[in-house]
Amino acid sequence: MSPMPSCAGSGGASKARHVGDPWADDRDGRWYVAAGQTLPDLVAELDAQAARSRAVVESHDLADVGQPGEGWGADGPASLERVLFHLLQEYARHLGHLDIICELADGQVGE
Repeated sequence: MSPMPSCAGSGGASKARHVGDPWADDRDGRWYVAAGQTLPDLVAELDAQAARSRAVVESHDLADVGQPGEGWGADGPASLERVLFHLLQEYARHLGHLDIICELADGQVGE
C-alpha cells in the first residue's frame, strides 16, 4: 500500500496536487464567490473535485496514511479512515445547520 497523496501539496503520488490557499473563498469570515463565477462553473468544480476525491479513496486502503505536509499540524498525517470520518462529521454538522434554517423559515419541525 502506498502513502496517500496530500492535497496540502507535499507532492508524491500522481493524484496529489497543490492547493495554494484552500480557504481563498473566504472573505471577512463569509463564503466568497468571484463576480465572474457562475453556478455552472461552481457545479463543474464540485464535480471535478468529487471525481478526484473518489479516485484517491478507491485507490487506497482505509489504513493508508497521508504524506507529511505543513497542513497536518503536530499530530502528523491521518489515515484515510480518519479523513473520511472527519468528512462525514462535517457533512452531518452542516446538514444540521441547514435543518435549523429550514425549521426557522417554515416553522415545521421533526420528521
